[in-house]
Formats: sequence, C-alpha cells, structure tokens
Amino acid sequence: MVQMMETINLSKMYTLKPLKRSIIMTTIKTVFVVGILMLFFAGCSQKPGVIHYGSDECAHCKMMITDKQFASQIVTEKGKVVKFDAIECMAVYQRENDDELQGAIMYVNDYSKPGNWLKAKEAQFVKSDVVNSPMGESLLGFPSKQEAQQHLSERPGQLLKWEEVSQTEM
Repeated sequence: MVQMMETINLSKMYTLKPLKRSIIMTTIKTVFVVGILMLFFAGCSQKPGVIHYGSDECAHCKMMITDKQFASQIVTEKGKVVKFDAIECMAVYQRENDDELQGAIMYVNDYSKPGNWLKAKEAQFVKSDVVNSPMGESLLGFPSKQEAQQHLSERPGQLLKWEEVSQTEM
C-alpha cells in the first residue's frame, strides 16, 4: 500500500511537469504574438509625425522646412510621413499623387498654435493678403471658422475650406 501511494505521488509529479511546461510555452507564445501585433499597429499609426525644423526638407519643393506655422504633412495608411514646408506644397503633392495616397490623412499646423496639428479636411483656412508663407500662397490653417474670422478681423484675407485649398496651383 505504501508503495502504491509512492507510485501515485510520483505519477502526479510527472504529469504536472509537462502541463506546467505547456502553460509556460503558451504564455511565452502569447506574449510574443501580442508584442509583434503591438509593434505592427504602432508602426501603422496615422498620427502626425515629428518634423525636424531646420533639417527636414519638403517632399514637393525640396526646400528646408523652417517655419512651424506653415508646415504640413501627409501620413499614409502604413504610417509613412511625407513632410512639407507649406500647405500649398502639400495640396499640390496630394493632387499629383492622389492614387498612392488613398486612406492617407493630411495635417496642417494651427497657425495660431504651431505644433497643434489639425486634420486638413476639418480645418478652416485663410488666404492672407499680408502674411507670407514659404511658397508665397499665404495659406494659414485654423481649427475653426471663428478663429479664422478672428484673424481676418485683424488682417485682410479670405476664408477657404480644404476643397478650395486643394485646388491651389503653384
């Protein structure tokens, strides 16, 4: 009977070890897969990228991007960031490469708060008569019509929506 108890106890020990090993391996595989998925989705983020002012160059005109108030960017579905020194450069680039940019998001800097990125299709624009942008079209981005009108109350220009800005010729 004692020998039988030892056999039972030994068999329990041996059956638990492969079970523990299986649980550990499953946990490791799960953590690995979740980690890979997190990297994949983080790499495909369509959030605005970082522009290095004074060293990044415009994808359209090849000028160095130096002024935060006018910088813009396109972020593709895969997370690639295409940078511009002016809103008008982005508008022309988008029109010329529209087939490659399906699903991309266009961002413009808030003229009043540089560094605050606005989705171009939701922003309000001013074509200024007195403020000059790097490429000379004088396009300024604002988060709302009210803020754009406030700017226009102090400086002359006209209100535009993205549909009008996107037709800009240079």
